[in-house]
Amino acid sequence: MKKSFLVSITLLLLLPLHVFAAGKASISGASSVEVGSSVTVTVTLTNTASWNIKINSSGSTSGCSQSFADASSNGKNTTKKLSVTCKATSIGTIGFTVSGDITSADGANSNVSLSKRVTVTPVREKSKDANLASITLEGYTLSPEFNKETLEYETTIPSTVNTVILSAKANESHASVAGVGEFEVTEGINTFEIVVTAENGNQKTYKVHVNVEDTNPIHVKIGNDEYTVIKNAKSLTKPETYEEKTVTINDFTIPAFYSDITKFTLVGLKSQEGKIYLAIYEEETNTYVLYNEITAGSLNLYLVDFPKEFPEYTKSTLEINNVVVPIYKFSNSRFVLVYGMNIETGEYDYYTYDTKEATFQSWNHEEIDALNKEVKTYQLICFAFGIGLFFAFILILCLLKKRKKKNKKKDQKEEKKKEVKEQTQEEKLKQFDQFEEKKKK
Repeated sequence: MKKSFLVSITLLLLLPLHVFAAGKASISGASSVEVGSSVTVTVTLTNTASWNIKINSSGSTSGCSQSFADASSNGKNTTKKLSVTCKATSIGTIGFTVSGDITSADGANSNVSLSKRVTVTPVREKSKDANLASITLEGYTLSPEFNKETLEYETTIPSTVNTVILSAKANESHASVAGVGEFEVTEGINTFEIVVTAENGNQKTYKVHVNVEDTNPIHVKIGNDEYTVIKNAKSLTKPETYEEKTVTINDFTIPAFYSDITKFTLVGLKSQEGKIYLAIYEEETNTYVLYNEITAGSLNLYLVDFPKEFPEYTKSTLEINNVVVPIYKFSNSRFVLVYGMNIETGEYDYYTYDTKEATFQSWNHEEIDALNKEVKTYQLICFAFGIGLFFAFILILCLLKKRKKKNKKKDQKEEKKKEVKEQTQEEKLKQFDQFEEKKKK
């Protein structure tokens, strides 16, 4: 008998127990809101299988009362959130009250009675404060000491450091801060910009210059600008059609890229402002030329200066994809002429660039050359025709002059004949008069 009782007790202990927690309700939402804005309150029900809840609103609002009556789809306890949104219509207070009941899966019923007050305040003028309260570079000290009116800071870190963590705090709680986080750094100057945007849209930019110290920098001068050779490959992005390699410069192994198509060896350079560029490195002459690869449409080009002049066009420069390149302008056309290498073929040729569509297209210079040749031929014909007209005009003038001279001589001869004739007649008349006088005597 005693043994049977113990077995029964053991079996009861091993049976699963179904324990139902009592349902609960809570209310949440903002404690204040500006007039004209909306405020949402949420009633959260836990451990409930069905509910019959009404949320009432009163006070400085147009009203948003609502009733909720439903049950869980499977009849089991669940967590349910019920929300209403009111608009604050005047300065004062909005009162929310919650009433009703909830029932858990085991049939236990609980009454719900909750309330919440929300203060409606005047509209606050948006802050125009775009200052920082602090800037921090984790593990390092920035110089000068922080001041919200000082916009540039700097520090020097060892060349063994690969990343830095930059943080900043806005001076005003409604302002936003961009440009913070963890960043990679490379040898030389690394410049980071922190942009603060005030609530009203005002912006201010702070700059942090992080100098990753290179104890043996390789300085390069291109034109009037000075650069530093990059010794860490992680800072460089391999261009298309190029393969990674290394070159030796000043006894240092330098990361580089080489293309069998272009025959260029590219190394990385960093400007004094911290910008990274690729440059064509000529190992034999130890010279550098900035490499500007421009992609537009389906073409990827390395643009250079023109090998010949085009007097019929106007030579100028144009910025394409942040690269300033030489061009020839076609009058007021949106198309310009450029010259360079196709990175995929290694061939140099002329291309037209559409400044409106930002695309390249092969330039049919053979057709243009033929057209120019025809134009030159036409010009020569016109010139020869003009010369012929000139000589014909001179000949006509000479003939006219000769004819005029001949006519003048003829007129003079006729005049003389006339004079002789008149003189003869006069002499005859005189002789006649003399005869008549003698006759009278």
